[in-house]
Amino acid sequence: MTTFILAILFCFITCLESTAYGIYEIRVNKNKAAGFLIILLSIIGFIFPISMYLKV
Repeated sequence: MTTFILAILFCFITCLESTAYGIYEIRVNKNKAAGFLIILLSIIGFIFPISMYLKV
């Protein structure tokens, strides 16, 4: 159970950091395609490890 909580915490923190960088790409660099792609990948990177952990 402890490893599951740590995995969720790690995935959540990396998702927040990646989403923040995606927003930075959209607002500062005016690169909407890359910003939305980074945000999408960060959401997938948050959901996929948790779903894999629960299937075991």
